[in-house]
Amino acid sequence: MKNNRIRILYIDDEVHNLNAFRANFRRTYEIYTASSAAEGMQVLKGIEVHIIIADQKMPTTTGVEFFNEIKDVLPDPIRILLTGYTDVEDIIDAINKGHIFSYIKKPWDEHELFKTINNAYEIYSARKQLKEKVLELEKTNDELNRFIYSTSHDLRAPLMSVQGIINLSRLDNTMTDPQGYMGMIEVCITRLDSFIQKIIEYYRNSRLDLEYEKIDFEALMSD
Repeated sequence: MKNNRIRILYIDDEVHNLNAFRANFRRTYEIYTASSAAEGMQVLKGIEVHIIIADQKMPTTTGVEFFNEIKDVLPDPIRILLTGYTDVEDIIDAINKGHIFSYIKKPWDEHELFKTINNAYEIYSARKQLKEKVLELEKTNDELNRFIYSTSHDLRAPLMSVQGIINLSRLDNTMTDPQGYMGMIEVCITRLDSFIQKIIEYYRNSRLDLEYEKIDFEALMSD
């Protein structure tokens, strides 16, 4: 059952806050604590947490700076900032840049923090499910593309055989085609072969990495 609980890392340089948090929430959540950003990084290296709560005012690194540092390496955990100060500009900047999900003033209200944690975990779960669905769709799409490519090749082989037979028949002077049936068959084969080649070309293009380049819209408008 412990593995199914919400895992929370709480970072605060005030030890009594860590103890109070653990005492209040240890029965509901799986709690990990750290007294500094560096200690918090060590915890994150060994434990996959769902939510990270950090105090804003710490001796060497602020909570916002810590979240900014880990957001690219650990984008999945939801980040909550605790602050007893009115660092409005830092907080707004952190929210706008996606560094934090929410902030709570210290001393925290137990019910407010409990609600925020549960809301944060709902977002974490939704993002995780979405990521799993995207991976599943990418896998299905890749399998479908490979199937199309393989099938297209298999379809093209007999078409080329028919085309070869038509060419041989034209070289054979003993055969005549007054109604032009051979020509009609060849036209149909050519059309179908062209369609199959487009499918193969689409598959090849879908396997290429996208290359982005800047577009000078002013130059285009001038032209």
